[in-house]
Amino acid sequence: MKRIDADIDADLKRELSSAPLRRKGFSEELRMRIEERVDRKEACSRSWFALAGSIGSVTLVAAAVVVFALFGGDSAESKLEEQIANATPAQAPALFSQYADQASFRSGLLVGLRTDDKETSYRTLYIAPKEERPAVVAQGSGILVPYKRDFYRIEPLRYETVTDRYEFFVAHPASQRAVEARKIGPVLFKDDPNEKVVHAEKLLFAANEYVSIGETNESTLAKLSNASATPDVISRAWTTTIPNLTGKRQAVALADVLETKPTSGEFATTEWIVGRSQGRWVAMLGVPTKLAPSASTSTGVASATSLGYEFRKADVPLPKTVINHDEPCCTWSEIGTRFPEASDTFSSPDKDMTVVATDGMLFVYGNPSQLSGEPALSVKLKPKETIIMAQWATDHYVEEWAQKTVQLLR
Repeated sequence: MKRIDADIDADLKRELSSAPLRRKGFSEELRMRIEERVDRKEACSRSWFALAGSIGSVTLVAAAVVVFALFGGDSAESKLEEQIANATPAQAPALFSQYADQASFRSGLLVGLRTDDKETSYRTLYIAPKEERPAVVAQGSGILVPYKRDFYRIEPLRYETVTDRYEFFVAHPASQRAVEARKIGPVLFKDDPNEKVVHAEKLLFAANEYVSIGETNESTLAKLSNASATPDVISRAWTTTIPNLTGKRQAVALADVLETKPTSGEFATTEWIVGRSQGRWVAMLGVPTKLAPSASTSTGVASATSLGYEFRKADVPLPKTVINHDEPCCTWSEIGTRFPEASDTFSSPDKDMTVVATDGMLFVYGNPSQLSGEPALSVKLKPKETIIMAQWATDHYVEEWAQKTVQLLR
Protein backbone atom coordinates (compact mmCIF):
# COMPACT_ATOMS: atom_id res chain seq x y z
CA MET A 1 0.00 0.00 0.00
CA LYS A 2 2.88 2.33 0.82
CA ARG A 3 4.40 1.54 -2.59
CA ILE A 4 1.15 2.48 -4.36
CA ASP A 5 0.95 5.76 -2.42
CA ALA A 6 4.55 6.51 -3.32
CA ASP A 7 3.87 5.92 -7.01
CA ILE A 8 0.83 8.22 -6.95
CA ASP A 9 2.85 10.86 -5.13
CA ALA A 10 5.65 10.62 -7.66
CA ASP A 11 3.22 10.93 -10.59
CA LEU A 12 1.62 13.98 -9.01
CA LYS A 13 4.97 15.66 -8.44
CA ARG A 14 5.97 15.07 -12.08
CA GLU A 15 2.67 16.52 -13.24
CA LEU A 16 3.02 19.58 -11.02
CA SER A 17 6.55 20.17 -12.28
CA SER A 18 5.43 20.20 -15.91
CA ALA A 19 2.92 22.49 -17.59
CA PRO A 20 0.23 22.23 -18.63
CA LEU A 21 -1.36 19.38 -16.64
CA ARG A 22 -2.71 16.49 -18.69
CA ARG A 23 -6.22 16.87 -17.31
CA LYS A 24 -8.61 19.45 -18.62
CA GLY A 25 -8.86 21.28 -15.24
CA PHE A 26 -11.17 24.12 -14.24
CA SER A 27 -11.67 25.88 -17.54
CA GLU A 28 -12.93 29.37 -18.19
CA GLU A 29 -15.90 27.84 -19.94
CA LEU A 30 -16.84 25.82 -16.84
CA ARG A 31 -16.47 28.84 -14.58
CA MET A 32 -18.81 30.89 -16.73
CA ARG A 33 -21.42 28.10 -16.84
CA ILE A 34 -21.37 27.72 -13.05
CA GLU A 35 -21.71 31.46 -12.46
CA GLU A 36 -24.62 31.67 -14.90
CA ARG A 37 -26.47 28.85 -13.17
CA VAL A 38 -25.81 30.31 -9.71
CA ASP A 39 -27.07 33.73 -10.89
CA ARG A 40 -30.24 32.19 -12.28
CA LYS A 41 -30.92 30.28 -9.05
CA GLU A 42 -30.27 33.32 -6.84
CA ALA A 43 -32.64 35.43 -8.90
CA CYS A 44 -35.42 32.95 -8.12
CA SER A 45 -34.82 32.81 -4.37
CA ARG A 46 -33.79 36.22 -3.03
CA SER A 47 -33.66 36.54 0.75
CA TRP A 48 -32.19 38.72 3.49
CA PHE A 49 -29.00 36.65 3.51
CA ALA A 50 -28.24 37.13 -0.17
CA LEU A 51 -24.91 38.75 0.67
CA ALA A 52 -23.78 35.69 2.63
CA GLY A 53 -24.85 33.47 -0.24
CA SER A 54 -22.87 35.49 -2.77
CA ILE A 55 -19.74 35.34 -0.65
CA GLY A 56 -20.22 31.60 -0.22
CA SER A 57 -20.64 31.13 -3.97
CA VAL A 58 -17.48 33.06 -4.77
CA THR A 59 -15.59 31.08 -2.13
CA LEU A 60 -16.82 27.80 -3.59
CA VAL A 61 -15.73 28.78 -7.07
CA ALA A 62 -12.31 29.85 -5.82
CA ALA A 63 -11.86 26.59 -3.95
CA ALA A 64 -12.96 24.62 -6.98
CA VAL A 65 -10.26 26.25 -9.10
CA VAL A 66 -7.56 24.80 -6.83
CA VAL A 67 -9.16 21.36 -6.59
CA PHE A 68 -9.84 20.96 -10.28
CA ALA A 69 -6.44 22.23 -11.28
CA LEU A 70 -5.09 19.04 -9.72
CA PHE A 71 -7.87 16.47 -10.03
CA GLY A 72 -10.53 17.84 -12.36
CA GLY A 73 -12.01 15.70 -15.08
CA ASP A 74 -14.95 15.84 -17.48
CA SER A 75 -17.27 13.72 -15.31
CA ALA A 76 -16.30 15.48 -12.10
CA GLU A 77 -16.69 18.78 -13.91
CA SER A 78 -20.37 18.24 -14.59
CA LYS A 79 -20.97 16.96 -11.05
CA LEU A 80 -19.35 20.01 -9.43
CA GLU A 81 -21.29 22.32 -11.71
CA GLU A 82 -24.50 20.67 -10.58
CA GLN A 83 -23.60 20.77 -6.84
CA ILE A 84 -22.59 24.43 -6.79
CA ALA A 85 -25.53 25.54 -8.88
CA ASN A 86 -28.01 23.69 -6.64
CA ALA A 87 -26.49 25.00 -3.37
CA THR A 88 -28.75 27.62 -1.80
CA PRO A 89 -27.27 30.83 -0.40
CA ALA A 90 -27.77 29.46 3.12
CA GLN A 91 -26.06 26.18 2.30
CA ALA A 92 -22.92 27.58 0.73
CA PRO A 93 -21.49 29.29 3.85
CA ALA A 94 -22.46 26.25 5.94
CA LEU A 95 -19.93 24.17 4.04
CA PHE A 96 -17.19 26.17 5.80
CA SER A 97 -18.87 26.54 9.20
CA GLN A 98 -16.25 24.28 10.79
CA TYR A 99 -13.74 27.12 10.54
CA ALA A 100 -16.08 29.56 12.29
CA ASP A 101 -16.40 27.11 15.19
CA GLN A 102 -12.68 26.62 15.70
CA ALA A 103 -11.40 27.63 19.12
CA SER A 104 -9.53 30.87 19.52
CA PHE A 105 -8.58 31.01 23.19
CA ARG A 106 -7.70 34.50 24.39
CA SER A 107 -8.82 34.65 28.04
CA GLY A 108 -7.23 33.46 31.28
CA LEU A 109 -8.94 32.05 34.36
CA LEU A 110 -7.56 32.13 37.89
CA VAL A 111 -9.25 29.39 39.93
CA GLY A 112 -9.19 29.06 43.72
CA LEU A 113 -9.98 25.61 45.16
CA ARG A 114 -10.74 24.31 48.64
CA THR A 115 -10.45 20.64 49.63
CA ASP A 116 -12.57 19.52 52.59
CA ASP A 117 -10.86 16.28 53.57
CA LYS A 118 -9.34 15.22 56.89
CA GLU A 119 -7.56 18.54 56.77
CA THR A 120 -8.80 21.53 54.79
CA SER A 121 -6.35 22.71 52.12
CA TYR A 122 -6.31 25.32 49.38
CA ARG A 123 -4.66 25.76 45.99
CA THR A 124 -4.77 28.11 43.00
CA LEU A 125 -4.60 27.32 39.26
CA TYR A 126 -4.13 29.71 36.37
CA ILE A 127 -5.52 28.46 33.06
CA ALA A 128 -4.51 30.44 29.97
CA PRO A 129 -3.67 29.95 26.27
CA LYS A 130 -0.37 28.22 25.59
CA GLU A 131 0.49 27.58 21.94
CA GLU A 132 -3.12 28.43 21.07
CA ARG A 133 -4.56 25.83 23.47
CA PRO A 134 -5.68 26.27 27.10
CA ALA A 135 -3.24 24.92 29.68
CA VAL A 136 -2.52 25.12 33.39
CA VAL A 137 0.36 27.56 33.15
CA ALA A 138 0.81 28.01 36.93
CA GLN A 139 -0.38 26.37 40.14
CA GLY A 140 0.50 26.36 43.80
CA SER A 141 -0.81 26.02 47.34
CA GLY A 142 -2.85 28.72 49.03
CA ILE A 143 -5.19 31.27 47.47
CA LEU A 144 -3.73 33.94 45.21
CA VAL A 145 -6.32 36.62 44.46
CA PRO A 146 -6.11 39.77 42.29
CA TYR A 147 -6.75 42.86 44.40
CA LYS A 148 -6.94 46.10 42.44
CA ARG A 149 -3.56 46.38 40.63
CA ASP A 150 -1.79 43.83 42.82
CA PHE A 151 -2.01 40.21 43.91
CA TYR A 152 -2.76 39.24 47.49
CA ARG A 153 -2.11 35.91 49.13
CA ILE A 154 -4.69 34.56 51.57
CA GLU A 155 -3.24 31.95 53.88
CA PRO A 156 -4.02 30.29 57.21
CA LEU A 157 -2.07 30.89 60.41
CA ARG A 158 -2.11 29.03 63.72
CA TYR A 159 -1.70 30.75 67.07
CA GLU A 160 -1.74 28.99 70.45
CA THR A 161 -1.67 30.01 74.09
CA VAL A 162 -1.68 27.88 77.23
CA THR A 163 -5.46 27.41 76.97
CA ASP A 164 -6.44 28.45 73.44
CA ARG A 165 -5.92 27.45 69.84
CA TYR A 166 -6.73 29.79 66.94
CA GLU A 167 -6.64 28.87 63.26
CA PHE A 168 -7.40 31.92 61.13
CA PHE A 169 -6.71 33.63 57.80
CA VAL A 170 -4.61 36.66 56.97
CA ALA A 171 -4.14 38.49 53.66
CA HIS A 172 -1.07 40.31 52.44
CA PRO A 173 0.52 41.48 49.17
CA ALA A 174 1.87 38.36 47.51
CA SER A 175 5.28 39.96 47.02
CA GLN A 176 5.63 40.38 50.79
CA ARG A 177 5.98 37.88 53.59
CA ALA A 178 3.02 37.14 55.86
CA VAL A 179 2.97 38.54 59.36
CA GLU A 180 3.98 36.01 62.01
CA ALA A 181 1.17 34.30 63.91
CA ARG A 182 2.75 34.99 67.30
CA LYS A 183 2.72 38.73 66.51
CA ILE A 184 -0.71 39.12 64.94
CA GLY A 185 -2.51 36.50 67.10
CA PRO A 186 -2.53 38.49 70.37
CA VAL A 187 -3.77 41.56 68.48
CA LEU A 188 -6.71 39.75 66.87
CA PHE A 189 -7.74 37.48 69.74
CA LYS A 190 -7.88 38.36 73.41
CA ASP A 191 -6.77 35.56 75.70
CA ASP A 192 -8.81 34.73 78.78
CA PRO A 193 -6.84 32.32 81.01
CA ASN A 194 -10.09 31.16 82.63
CA GLU A 195 -11.53 30.02 79.31
CA LYS A 196 -10.43 27.38 76.87
CA VAL A 197 -11.10 28.39 73.24
CA VAL A 198 -10.80 26.48 69.99
CA HIS A 199 -11.30 28.80 67.02
CA ALA A 200 -11.28 27.54 63.40
CA GLU A 201 -11.99 29.27 60.09
CA LYS A 202 -12.77 28.19 56.54
CA LEU A 203 -12.42 30.30 53.40
CA LEU A 204 -15.73 30.29 51.50
CA PHE A 205 -15.16 32.88 48.78
CA ALA A 206 -12.51 35.27 47.49
CA ALA A 207 -12.55 37.71 44.56
CA ASN A 208 -11.99 41.34 43.67
CA GLU A 209 -12.18 43.17 47.02
CA TYR A 210 -14.00 40.74 49.32
CA VAL A 211 -13.68 37.42 51.11
CA SER A 212 -16.26 35.30 52.91
CA ILE A 213 -15.24 33.37 56.02
CA GLY A 214 -16.98 30.61 57.94
CA GLU A 215 -15.88 30.17 61.54
CA THR A 216 -16.56 27.95 64.53
CA ASN A 217 -15.78 29.03 68.09
CA GLU A 218 -15.83 26.49 70.94
CA SER A 219 -15.35 27.81 74.45
CA THR A 220 -15.21 26.00 77.77
CA LEU A 221 -14.38 27.18 81.26
CA ALA A 222 -10.78 26.14 81.84
CA LYS A 223 -11.55 24.37 85.14
CA LEU A 224 -14.18 22.26 83.33
CA SER A 225 -12.12 21.45 80.25
CA ASN A 226 -12.44 17.68 80.41
CA ALA A 227 -14.15 15.11 78.24
CA SER A 228 -17.48 15.51 80.05
CA ALA A 229 -17.57 19.31 79.78
CA THR A 230 -20.16 20.94 77.56
CA PRO A 231 -18.56 23.68 75.47
CA ASP A 232 -20.43 26.60 74.05
CA VAL A 233 -20.26 26.41 70.27
CA ILE A 234 -21.07 29.29 67.97
CA SER A 235 -20.70 29.09 64.21
CA ARG A 236 -21.10 32.07 61.96
CA ALA A 237 -20.16 33.26 58.49
CA TRP A 238 -19.25 36.78 57.48
CA THR A 239 -17.78 38.86 54.67
CA THR A 240 -15.11 41.54 54.78
CA THR A 241 -12.58 43.22 52.52
CA ILE A 242 -9.37 41.37 51.68
CA PRO A 243 -6.95 43.71 53.53
CA ASN A 244 -9.27 43.71 56.56
CA LEU A 245 -8.42 40.07 57.27
CA THR A 246 -5.19 41.28 58.82
CA GLY A 247 -6.76 44.42 60.23
CA LYS A 248 -9.80 44.84 62.40
CA ARG A 249 -11.52 41.82 60.77
CA GLN A 250 -14.78 43.72 60.95
CA ALA A 251 -17.65 42.13 59.03
CA VAL A 252 -19.39 44.35 56.49
CA ALA A 253 -23.16 44.51 56.17
CA LEU A 254 -24.68 43.38 52.88
CA ALA A 255 -26.55 46.69 52.61
CA ASP A 256 -23.24 48.58 52.66
CA VAL A 257 -21.92 46.56 49.73
CA LEU A 258 -24.89 46.87 47.39
CA GLU A 259 -24.92 49.69 44.83
CA THR A 260 -28.62 50.37 45.38
CA LYS A 261 -29.50 50.75 49.03
CA PRO A 262 -32.27 48.25 49.82
CA THR A 263 -35.39 49.22 51.71
CA SER A 264 -35.63 45.86 53.45
CA GLY A 265 -33.98 45.70 56.85
CA GLU A 266 -32.88 42.09 56.35
CA PHE A 267 -29.96 43.27 54.19
CA ALA A 268 -28.50 45.23 57.09
CA THR A 269 -27.13 41.96 58.50
CA THR A 270 -23.43 41.12 58.63
CA GLU A 271 -24.31 37.41 58.59
CA TRP A 272 -23.99 36.89 54.85
CA ILE A 273 -21.58 35.27 52.41
CA VAL A 274 -21.00 34.94 48.67
CA GLY A 275 -21.80 31.47 47.32
CA ARG A 276 -22.58 29.63 44.08
CA SER A 277 -26.06 28.92 42.78
CA GLN A 278 -26.68 27.44 39.31
CA GLY A 279 -23.57 28.88 37.72
CA ARG A 280 -23.67 32.31 39.38
CA TRP A 281 -22.18 34.04 42.42
CA VAL A 282 -24.99 35.15 44.73
CA ALA A 283 -25.39 36.74 48.15
CA MET A 284 -26.52 34.25 50.79
CA LEU A 285 -28.21 35.40 53.99
CA GLY A 286 -27.57 33.53 57.25
CA VAL A 287 -30.52 32.14 59.16
CA PRO A 288 -29.74 31.14 62.78
CA THR A 289 -30.30 27.48 63.57
CA LYS A 290 -29.44 24.99 66.28
CA LEU A 291 -26.39 22.84 65.57
CA ALA A 292 -26.83 19.09 65.64
CA PRO A 293 -24.94 17.41 68.51
CA SER A 294 -22.58 15.59 66.16
CA ALA A 295 -21.72 18.86 64.42
CA SER A 296 -21.55 21.00 67.53
CA THR A 297 -18.43 19.92 69.27
CA SER A 298 -15.38 17.77 68.92
CA THR A 299 -16.73 15.60 71.75
CA GLY A 300 -20.17 15.22 70.16
CA VAL A 301 -21.89 16.83 73.16
CA ALA A 302 -24.37 19.57 72.34
CA SER A 303 -24.36 22.87 74.19
CA ALA A 304 -27.31 25.02 75.15
CA THR A 305 -25.66 27.85 73.23
CA SER A 306 -24.68 25.80 70.16
CA LEU A 307 -25.80 28.01 67.29
CA GLY A 308 -25.12 27.86 63.59
CA TYR A 309 -26.53 29.22 60.36
CA GLU A 310 -28.30 27.96 57.31
CA PHE A 311 -28.14 30.15 54.23
CA ARG A 312 -30.69 31.22 51.69
CA LYS A 313 -30.23 33.15 48.47
CA ALA A 314 -30.78 36.91 48.69
CA ASP A 315 -32.69 38.32 45.74
CA VAL A 316 -30.29 41.22 45.11
CA PRO A 317 -27.58 41.61 42.43
CA LEU A 318 -23.98 41.80 43.62
CA PRO A 319 -21.96 44.83 42.44
CA LYS A 320 -18.72 44.65 40.44
CA THR A 321 -16.68 45.36 43.55
CA VAL A 322 -17.68 41.84 44.61
CA ILE A 323 -18.01 40.08 41.23
CA ASN A 324 -16.54 41.66 38.13
CA HIS A 325 -17.89 39.17 35.57
CA ASP A 326 -20.42 36.42 36.19
CA GLU A 327 -22.39 35.84 33.01
CA PRO A 328 -22.76 32.15 32.13
CA CYS A 329 -22.71 31.06 28.50
CA CYS A 330 -25.97 29.15 28.74
CA THR A 331 -28.93 28.60 31.02
CA TRP A 332 -28.45 26.15 33.86
CA SER A 333 -30.99 23.79 32.29
CA GLU A 334 -28.98 23.77 29.05
CA ILE A 335 -25.80 22.97 30.97
CA GLY A 336 -27.62 20.22 32.86
CA THR A 337 -28.89 18.69 29.63
CA ARG A 338 -25.41 18.59 28.09
CA PHE A 339 -23.59 17.72 31.34
CA PRO A 340 -25.89 15.83 33.75
CA GLU A 341 -23.06 15.63 36.31
CA ALA A 342 -22.21 19.36 36.17
CA SER A 343 -21.92 21.09 39.53
CA ASP A 344 -20.86 24.50 38.23
CA THR A 345 -19.94 26.44 35.10
CA PHE A 346 -17.99 29.59 34.23
CA SER A 347 -17.79 31.56 30.98
CA SER A 348 -15.30 34.25 29.98
CA PRO A 349 -16.40 37.81 29.17
CA ASP A 350 -15.30 37.31 25.54
CA LYS A 351 -17.17 33.97 25.36
CA ASP A 352 -14.00 32.28 24.08
CA MET A 353 -13.67 29.93 27.06
CA THR A 354 -16.29 27.91 28.92
CA VAL A 355 -15.44 25.83 31.99
CA VAL A 356 -17.70 23.08 33.31
CA ALA A 357 -17.04 21.61 36.76
CA THR A 358 -18.14 18.15 37.84
CA ASP A 359 -17.39 16.10 40.93
CA GLY A 360 -13.72 15.48 40.26
CA MET A 361 -13.02 17.27 36.95
CA LEU A 362 -12.76 20.67 35.28
CA PHE A 363 -13.52 20.61 31.56
CA VAL A 364 -12.38 23.57 29.47
CA TYR A 365 -14.11 24.30 26.14
CA GLY A 366 -13.97 27.10 23.61
CA ASN A 367 -17.02 29.15 22.68
CA PRO A 368 -20.49 27.82 23.58
CA SER A 369 -20.98 26.16 20.17
CA GLN A 370 -18.16 23.74 21.04
CA LEU A 371 -19.76 22.28 24.16
CA SER A 372 -20.89 19.27 22.16
CA GLY A 373 -17.31 18.32 21.28
CA GLU A 374 -14.32 17.13 23.24
CA PRO A 375 -12.88 19.49 25.88
CA ALA A 376 -9.74 21.38 24.93
CA LEU A 377 -8.39 20.75 28.44
CA SER A 378 -9.33 18.44 31.33
CA VAL A 379 -8.10 19.14 34.86
CA LYS A 380 -8.48 16.50 37.55
CA LEU A 381 -9.75 17.74 40.90
CA LYS A 382 -9.04 16.25 44.30
CA PRO A 383 -11.80 14.45 46.21
CA LYS A 384 -14.12 16.92 47.97
CA GLU A 385 -12.55 19.87 46.15
CA THR A 386 -14.76 22.85 45.27
CA ILE A 387 -14.28 26.20 43.56
CA ILE A 388 -14.22 29.24 45.85
CA MET A 389 -12.72 31.75 43.39
CA ALA A 390 -12.93 32.33 39.62
CA GLN A 391 -11.30 35.49 38.24
CA TRP A 392 -11.10 36.20 34.49
CA ALA A 393 -8.20 37.92 32.73
CA THR A 394 -8.67 39.54 29.31
CA ASP A 395 -6.57 41.54 26.86
CA HIS A 396 -3.01 42.25 28.05
CA TYR A 397 -3.80 40.98 31.55
CA VAL A 398 -3.80 37.39 30.26
CA GLU A 399 -0.05 37.41 29.67
CA GLU A 400 0.62 39.70 32.63
CA TRP A 401 -1.13 37.29 34.99
CA ALA A 402 0.71 34.38 33.42
CA GLN A 403 4.07 35.92 34.21
CA LYS A 404 3.07 36.91 37.76
CA THR A 405 1.39 33.64 38.70
CA VAL A 406 4.41 31.64 37.52
CA GLN A 407 6.52 33.68 39.93
CA LEU A 408 4.05 33.70 42.83
CA LEU A 409 2.59 30.19 42.67
CA ARG A 410 5.51 27.94 43.53
